Amino acid sequence: MAGNRYEFELDNGNKFYIRRYDPFLSLEVLGEVQRKFLPPLAALMEANDSGAEKQDRVDNALKAVEMVSKTLDGKSLIALVKIVLNPEYVSVSIQADPPIRLDEGALNRACDDVFEVIKLVVEVLRYNYEKLFTQGRNLIGQAPPAPTIQ
Repeated sequence: MAGNRYEFELDNGNKFYIRRYDPFLSLEVLGEVQRKFLPPLAALMEANDSGAEKQDRVDNALKAVEMVSKTLDGKSLIALVKIVLNPEYVSVSIQADPPIRLDEGALNRACDDVFEVIKLVVEVLRYNYEKLFTQGRNLIGQAPPAPTIQ
């Protein structure tokens, strides 16, 4: 961590500098990501349920594949990458040059393949939302106890 930004380095040596999203942008990004990725992910997890009957698993797998193909087309994936890798919050140092804003051209030069792009997207999401998913469930427990009626 350098100041208020997180550093992430790919195997090719290019470094990304990630700042936390502002609260309202964070909510917008979270909404878009969960809308696009949560349903197909849940369907795939259901299809992989080892406790289900074999035919149910096959049926669920077919439904999951159909949902993924309908929900996650190329344009949707590109739109999600663009919203997650917001150039106001992500910059990159390519081959040890000074950092620049991460626009499409810089992303193409910094990443060798789609795996590295997805790896970066996951890292930006992890950095911005890890606390929500690791500590968020405790928020409910912080509410004051309900008054008892006597």
